[in-house]
Amino acid sequence: MDSLVAQISGLPLIVVTNSLPPLTHRSQATAEDGLPGQEAAAAFGTVGGQPAFALARSGGGFGVFSVDPLKLLGETAEAGQPIRALALGADGERDLLLTGGDDNTLWTWDLTGDEGLLHARGGHGAVRAVATGGVLDDDELLYSGGDDGNICGWDGRDGAELGALTGHDQAVNALATARVSGLNLLVSGGDDGTVRIWNTDTGERLRPFAPKLEWVNAVAITDVHSRGLVAAAGSDHVVRVWDIATGAPTQALSGHSAAVTGLAFLDLEDRAVLASCSYDGTIKTWDVEAGHVLHSWPAQDDWPAALAATSSAEGTLLVSAGVTGAVRVWDSHGTAQQVLAADRGPVQALALTTYRETTTAAAGGLDGSLTLWDVESASARYTLAPDDGPITSVSFGPAGDTVICGTGRGTVRVHATADGALKQVPTPHTDRILSLVYLPLGGGIVASAGADRTVRTWETSTGRPLLRLRGHESAVTGLAAGEADSTTVLASADEDAKILVWDAASGRRLADLHAARPLSALAFGTVNGTGVLAAAEQDGPVRVWEVLSGEELATLDTTDMAVTTLTVCTIAGTAAVLVGTRAKTVHAWQLPGGAAMGMVPVEQVPLALSFSSTGFLHVAGSAGLTSIHHFSS
Repeated sequence: MDSLVAQISGLPLIVVTNSLPPLTHRSQATAEDGLPGQEAAAAFGTVGGQPAFALARSGGGFGVFSVDPLKLLGETAEAGQPIRALALGADGERDLLLTGGDDNTLWTWDLTGDEGLLHARGGHGAVRAVATGGVLDDDELLYSGGDDGNICGWDGRDGAELGALTGHDQAVNALATARVSGLNLLVSGGDDGTVRIWNTDTGERLRPFAPKLEWVNAVAITDVHSRGLVAAAGSDHVVRVWDIATGAPTQALSGHSAAVTGLAFLDLEDRAVLASCSYDGTIKTWDVEAGHVLHSWPAQDDWPAALAATSSAEGTLLVSAGVTGAVRVWDSHGTAQQVLAADRGPVQALALTTYRETTTAAAGGLDGSLTLWDVESASARYTLAPDDGPITSVSFGPAGDTVICGTGRGTVRVHATADGALKQVPTPHTDRILSLVYLPLGGGIVASAGADRTVRTWETSTGRPLLRLRGHESAVTGLAAGEADSTTVLASADEDAKILVWDAASGRRLADLHAARPLSALAFGTVNGTGVLAAAEQDGPVRVWEVLSGEELATLDTTDMAVTTLTVCTIAGTAAVLVGTRAKTVHAWQLPGGAAMGMVPVEQVPLALSFSSTGFLHVAGSAGLTSIHHFSS
């Protein structure tokens, strides 16, 4: 190739106005100790309708530049934890930059106006408690409490994040909801030993209770005879009850000899009755007004960890479970009704409801499985396989038609009670984000992938979650997207060299492709009107497939090149794949035949490549931009 190499890098040290203001808010999970620092990464796109690129700097933060002329459009010195992936795109109104990395958080930045950070979708560590209750514009609300002490609210219809309730200094262990005196209330208890009550209609924190415990394991709330009561228990074996209106303590119920793990108010017409279970192996019911035990019986489990109650045509029922894995059904006097057998190990979470005139129990296991039971017949409706860690909490929606579970890795899932179908996963990735790509769909949709083995799609303007794609058994390290046969296609590659091809709109899995080694780069393109996928193997060749049929079109020998990035483009009317290498070279091959077209050296390791219709090759690297003019010659 007779080409002119122009290196445009090493910008002079001039003062540049930062058009992206400092971060003002974020929600993030704590990164693991010992993670490597930020390495340089780059992505091409457009800003203001003109070619641009974003560069994650090796020292931290990022910059966004126009390509011609080369100009700094905005930057920030801090963007969460180390960035592993970037994507430039738009939502129809604004140009956006998305970044993701070691803090498990998807950051969305406004490049058009002056808003800077639009939103940051991140988890709050392990989910320890979930609850449902209250409505917003006729939509069911979900709540989750996590290791970071925050309580997140979600729209149960579409998974949109509604905000966070803050106040706990340590992890939130328990949540419960009820409508009391015309207000939708949420009660929470945590490792800081406090109990807090919130008005979920307004987000107002009504009052805290400080029972001086080391930790609170369980809470319950009820409205009995127009009197709101809240109960809490935990480390000191005592069950405490307060009057919500006055904040005054009404009872301190003593009788358990070990930590209390579960509480539930029973729906009895004549009096307020509270049930409790404890690691002392017993279940007790209490007359809350009189302050004494009504009934006490062995839980038939050495470590009962969960308790739930509901009312049905047969009366008030309780369920308990623990280390044995058996879910036991009792009446309010402690008479055994059923044993729901299970062989999946310890149960950590229970919920009970009446759905379609049938009492239904949900049991979440330490192994991550979720089983729903028909209580009357003691038959299992279905069991959902483990998905992202042990189930720590479970709750039914107010109508009983949904079941919500939280996991030890930080996922909240919403399933249909009838058949277990997954309806929503409002929480974000639970491990590092390793790849991002904008989808050629209207409205601004981005796909993300990460070390939690999932692929997610999001509405960029709001951060609303759309799809959660499962199928990989190892970390997902690469994404590429494009059009094939009028279908928007998304390809994802993992550390096991498996490539899955998805319909990006519906989430339907279209094809499975397999490489011989893990991949270092992935790119989508079109050859003779057909969608193709190019994948560079680490210390191996670049393979090119017809994406829907899986037919391998070319195998390009790049064994000793250490490929860092690639792109599929058209050079002088010929389809080609361009490959950037760690040896600071860019190679070109013709497609589909695979004939070598040439090589050109560059002055930095390519991190991203872009080829323009006017014959310019732009190479983004850690030092800035290299432009190769008349590349097509």
